[in-house]
Amino acid sequence: MVRKLVWLLLITNISFAQKPDTVKNNLTEVDSITVLVPDSSKKISFVKRFLKADSIRKANPARKALIRSLVLPGWGQATNKEYWVIPIIYTAATGGVYAYWFANDRYWYYKHYLQQIIYEKKTEIEVEEISGLFNKKTGNIIGPFTKAQIEPAVNSFRRYRDLSVILFAVGWALQAVQANVSAHLKNFDMSDDISLKFEPNIQPSMYGMNMGAKITLKF
Repeated sequence: MVRKLVWLLLITNISFAQKPDTVKNNLTEVDSITVLVPDSSKKISFVKRFLKADSIRKANPARKALIRSLVLPGWGQATNKEYWVIPIIYTAATGGVYAYWFANDRYWYYKHYLQQIIYEKKTEIEVEEISGLFNKKTGNIIGPFTKAQIEPAVNSFRRYRDLSVILFAVGWALQAVQANVSAHLKNFDMSDDISLKFEPNIQPSMYGMNMGAKITLKF
């Protein structure tokens, strides 16, 4: 009987001695799990802030008008409901395209005769006359002309052609800037509400409360 009691006491002591270790191991496992799990709330808040900022940028009317005008001239003006500007833009664009076509056609026309002089080793060549806004050939033969007379015409029309391309690109950029500025001005407060407010102010400091005045200018 005494032996049985001794064995029971030993078994209970061993079991109680093992429980804190298992609890400690479980706690360490739980602690290790909680350390490894990231804070998902921070990620969610960051994503929300990013999406909100992106939506604000997309909703910016000035940015929208600028991008649309760069994609298609006049689209930004249509977004700003300035439909009267669109005919001006396309009239200027038509003039730019015509200037390029006119100069490029004359350039290749005279260059053809210049190449004949160079490759065929001619000293003079006769040229068929062209005139009018659409470079129509009249059938009249004029000349003869030398290389020194035709080469300046080729170089001049090449410069006119290149200048028309540059002016067309500048005009494209200017109409996009105009749409962007116009969209900014539509959201700008241009009211006559200008007021000056004077009110007392109390500021705390390390020596107590300081009395003063605050002036607010609203415009």
